[in-house]
Amino acid sequence: MSEKLKMKFSDEITIKRIIFYSLGGISTGILFAMWGQIQYYAATILAIPPIAISLIYLVYSIVDGLNDPIIGYLADKSKKFTSKYGKRFPWIIAGLAIGPVLLILCFIQVSTILITSIIWLMVTMAVYETFLTSVEINQMALFPDLFRLDLHRSRVLFIGAILGGIGSIFANFLIPRFITGIGYFWTVILVVIFAYIFAIPFILAVRESSTMKRFRTELDNTNRASSPIKEVVVRVFKDRNWMGLTIAGFAWSVAGACFLYGLNFYVQHSLGLDIASTSLPLLMVNGVGFLLAPLWTWIANKIGSRIAYIIGMFINIIAYLVLFFINNLTNLTLVFALAGIGFSATSGVVFGLLRAEGIDNAAVNSGKREEGSYSGILKIFTAFSYFLQTIIFAVVSGFTGYDPLLGVNNTDLAKNGLLFQMSIIPMIITLIGTIAFLFMYRISKEESIENKLKLEEMNL
Repeated sequence: MSEKLKMKFSDEITIKRIIFYSLGGISTGILFAMWGQIQYYAATILAIPPIAISLIYLVYSIVDGLNDPIIGYLADKSKKFTSKYGKRFPWIIAGLAIGPVLLILCFIQVSTILITSIIWLMVTMAVYETFLTSVEINQMALFPDLFRLDLHRSRVLFIGAILGGIGSIFANFLIPRFITGIGYFWTVILVVIFAYIFAIPFILAVRESSTMKRFRTELDNTNRASSPIKEVVVRVFKDRNWMGLTIAGFAWSVAGACFLYGLNFYVQHSLGLDIASTSLPLLMVNGVGFLLAPLWTWIANKIGSRIAYIIGMFINIIAYLVLFFINNLTNLTLVFALAGIGFSATSGVVFGLLRAEGIDNAAVNSGKREEGSYSGILKIFTAFSYFLQTIIFAVVSGFTGYDPLLGVNNTDLAKNGLLFQMSIIPMIITLIGTIAFLFMYRISKEESIENKLKLEEMNL
């Protein structure tokens, strides 16, 4: 990399800024951990039937699927505030300020009437997701733009995995225990308070410098920051590398949702334990994940992100298969530790590197930096992962006769269904995603390095 590129971006990338940026992962991570409790809360506290829960997540997914590309495209296209506030900063601030408060509303039982509870949860989840999308899309778009050098990207993902992992460990270990002790409402209040605290240093880190604002303004003025919507959509869907990554990410999201969100149901209604017992498996999957972040960073640098990601996906497949033969909490915890090895790559450092490589490659091919649009279309697919997961659970419940309100009094067939939906089904889905990625995503380690040099030459 030339000194010009380093002067343009790298002079701002200090260790302090990387740490502050990474603290954003704790903020969004604990919010996500609390959000993950909604499905079980809806089934057991609000007594919403599985098919109605699927309807809620369908509306949620449709809203998410629409606002992801729209927000991404509008953020790319926006010019009014770039020179004063930056390309991504205003969108991130808006989402961080309002989004966490809306999560609280999701856990307020406004009525004992079923239809009212369904509509309330449907609306609050959709609005909450819209503001969090503003954060996620623009953070994803900012990452490859702000951190141009491999050294900085690796450091950010490495430190982010450690700090985010620590946050996830505490969140996933403590949230179930807090729910048991003080209930859902006061637990979400505590979560939101901590989310705001960790958002403060993150906000300082994502403020774009005057140099970067001028650079992005120049791209806006020369029409190298966005394209007509039809043009960019066609370009994204023709990009085999990006679509390979998108399909793999979608498969992982569906499988991961089945695996993680099935835990509450399985532990309580099959093993007959309380919700606090779920903290042990969650502790292992997150603890192993962050502990192995340095190893996966090293592996990706040695053999390339593509091969490292495939290895991580196959570890996930093995963990899902082994899970089917588990019948106690101890072995369940060990399997979640095994899954954490793969998750460290497939939802952690390696997937982050792949996204940045894919956007670099797209910018080289198009001559434009449209990170928001690419990230938005990636998120369209993952948006529907939760809906698909709830459909899978509803179908399995229909076939096995599972009823959440019966708890441990469900039949043995229903209890086996709870295990099947979080093991064999995600295994099959992950295998399909891995095969698609293997044949579609072809960016090698050498090509990734070459793309960075080309971007420098193209002043992108």
